[in-house]
Amino acid sequence: MTLSIINDEGGVFLLPADFPMADLLLVATSLEKADILVPGFLPPGRGIYDPAVFLYAQHEGIKTHILPDRNVASRFAQLARGHKTFADRQLQTAAGLLAFTHCLEIDFEPSIAFHELAHLSGNDCAHEELGWFRAADSAHPQDMINVALHRTDGVSHSYKPAPIAATDLARPLKRWNRNYILALKILELDFLPMTPVGRVLHLLDWMADEFIFGGPAALLASVYLAPNSPPKKGVFKQKNSPNRDGAIAGVRNAAWDLTQVSDFALRVNKAGNEGKIQYIFASFDVHLRQMTHLLLEVGREDAAEDVMAERLSQWWPHKDAVCIATTIQSHLVRIQTSGLNPKSSSDPEFIQNLILDGESRIRNAALRG
Repeated sequence: MTLSIINDEGGVFLLPADFPMADLLLVATSLEKADILVPGFLPPGRGIYDPAVFLYAQHEGIKTHILPDRNVASRFAQLARGHKTFADRQLQTAAGLLAFTHCLEIDFEPSIAFHELAHLSGNDCAHEELGWFRAADSAHPQDMINVALHRTDGVSHSYKPAPIAATDLARPLKRWNRNYILALKILELDFLPMTPVGRVLHLLDWMADEFIFGGPAALLASVYLAPNSPPKKGVFKQKNSPNRDGAIAGVRNAAWDLTQVSDFALRVNKAGNEGKIQYIFASFDVHLRQMTHLLLEVGREDAAEDVMAERLSQWWPHKDAVCIATTIQSHLVRIQTSGLNPKSSSDPEFIQNLILDGESRIRNAALRG
């Protein structure tokens, strides 16, 4: 026997008789309420949480990959380890996401999350958690469904971590180093006695003339340094801490957020050219999801200047939003000019020296009252 469902395009999908459709729809409803997913494509009218959307994608030969941030990936590992879930809404949501992906043959791409963990806690810790992540990713869908729907207080099966090849996940990522330097510069400017728009314009010019122009970093700065910016809360954790090592740790965390979002954007842009893979970002962090939405809306190379200005007007006076959008676009045009050579340095310590200089400036910054 089979089950059949009809999608908006009139296609019929035949599913096994034991396919847990009723439970899956309940899980989808709970995921929609949590709303932790950011699609890197324009979803159909049914929305991103309707199973039929992904069944149709499969039918069309399109694969779906989810990029979880470190918090989401860690929750998956905790589920496989047997953590109790009745009192933890995020663990329940993580179980729902696992059940959803298992039933709909959606894959995960967690590489940045585990590079971040290895960078913070070392390779052994990252390898161990990755093994538990793989165990959760191979769990029986009904086990995760029961957790997501509050039927059981944690998984009912006993899982073991999957074997993980010994790889150097803690190795420095060039993209993270660049984003760390940019994040240090953003926070440095936040401490300087300048107007908000002056800080952003200074950063944009510095990136284009002295370092490298990074779209995600430009947009983060355009929101974080704005005079009316609720999303800025929590971006740089402990920035005013008397313990300046805590402030540095907050900048490192922000740099990983930039790396995660920029990796997602690169994959989305590449997939847009090839058309056979669609990407989704998963995060419990509302600020990170907001930044990802903004990047997808106005961070494309072909994004219209007036659209960018309109979106930035949420946090800026209109004239400042227009000025920032115009400056970003002018820099993009300039750096994309044919024959323009990228900046380079013969000094092998160039990047490390920029990092040390940026950290020194944050440690010596005059804290705001």
